[in-house]
Amino acid sequence: MNKGVPKGLIVTDVVIVGAGPAGCSAALALKGSDKKVLLIDKAVFPRNKTCGDSVPAHALLGLENLVPGIYDDFLLKVKSASFRSSALIFPNALRLFFKWPLPGYVVERSAFDGFLLDNVRESTDTQVITGLRVVDYQRSEQQIILTTQLPDGLPGDEIRTSLVIAADGAPSLAARKLAGTIPDPKVYGQAVRCYFDNVDAIDPGVELVFYHPDFFPGYFWIFPMPGNRVNVGFGMPENSRRKMKTSIVELFHKFRNQHPVVREMLKNAVQVSDLRGGMVPFARKRQIWSGPGFMLTGDSASLVDPVSGDGIMQAVRSGMLAGIAAKTGQHNLYDQQIEKYLWKRMRPQRRTIRLMNGLPQLITIAAWLGRFDWLRNRFQRWIW
Repeated sequence: MNKGVPKGLIVTDVVIVGAGPAGCSAALALKGSDKKVLLIDKAVFPRNKTCGDSVPAHALLGLENLVPGIYDDFLLKVKSASFRSSALIFPNALRLFFKWPLPGYVVERSAFDGFLLDNVRESTDTQVITGLRVVDYQRSEQQIILTTQLPDGLPGDEIRTSLVIAADGAPSLAARKLAGTIPDPKVYGQAVRCYFDNVDAIDPGVELVFYHPDFFPGYFWIFPMPGNRVNVGFGMPENSRRKMKTSIVELFHKFRNQHPVVREMLKNAVQVSDLRGGMVPFARKRQIWSGPGFMLTGDSASLVDPVSGDGIMQAVRSGMLAGIAAKTGQHNLYDQQIEKYLWKRMRPQRRTIRLMNGLPQLITIAAWLGRFDWLRNRFQRWIW
C-alpha cells in the first residue's frame, strides 16, 4: 500500500476524537439525535491509561442523566474500591482528614473507560473505530478533514466532518491545530504513577496525599485499590519541576525516600508495574474551548482541577455539554456552559493555588488549624 494514499473516505456529521470519559460522555449525550456520529481512538481497548484512577460519584451521577441505571451498573460490573475521605499527611505524620458527602471509587482506567465505551456501543448508534490515530486536521470550506494513521504506520481512512469534538487528552493535537493552543508550562503539570502490592498501614476507605516542604507544590499520593493493590504517584507543576532541574521520575523516587511516612508504608511493598507519566493540563488559565467546527473537552480543554488533580469529573461534564450542544445545534453556547458549570466553579481552587504558591507556609498553618473541625470544614467548602 502507498504510504501517502488514504485507505478510504468517511463522511460524517460529528467526529469525537478520543474514547475516554469525555469522548464517551459526548457520544452518550448525542444518543437519539439525527446526527451521524463517529467515535475514534488511537488505542485498541482495553488500554492502559496514566491516571490516579479516582472516579468521583458526581461523574457517575452526571452520566445517570444520559443512561439511567449506569451508576448501579458500574457498581455491579466494575471492580473498584470506594472511599469516603482523604488525608493530607505531613512528614511528622500529622494527618489532616477531609470527609466527602458522596463516595469516590478507585478503579483502573482500563476498566472504567472500557465500561463507558461498552455503554456507547450498546445504547447508541455511534460508529466506533479504535486503533486509529489522527495525525492532522485541515479545513476545507465548511468541513474539517482528519488525516489518520493505523497502528502499523500506514494511512487510515480520511475523515470529513462539519464538527469535531476533541477528547484526545493532553497534549491535544486538536487543540493545537484547531484552536492554536500551545501548552504553557506555567499552567500544566507532569505526573507519574505505578501500582504496588502489599503496602503497610493502608485504610481501604481513605485516599492518602502526602506533603513535603522540599517538594511543594508537588505532592505524592497512595490510593487504595481492590485487593491489596494501591495506585502510587507523584505530580508537580511543570514550571516548578524545571526550577528543580530534575525529571519527574527522579522526583518521585526522592519523595518516596525522603518522606518518612511514605518510606515506611512502602518499605515492604512490591512494585508490580512500570512508572508511566503524562501531562496534567490544569484549569489555571482560560483558553479557547470552541470555534468554527470544533469543541474541546476534558484534558484537551485544560479542565483539570488545580488543587485535587481530578480530571474525570470535568471530562464527563464537558463531554456531556459538548454532546448536548452538538445535538441541539447550539455550538455557540458551549463556551458559556463551560464557563458557568466548570470554569467559575473552580475559581476557589485557582485562588488557593495562588495563595499557596505565594505563601507556602500557609499549608502548615492550615494543617495546625485543621485540628478544629469547624475550621477544617470551612476550608474544605472554600476549596471544593
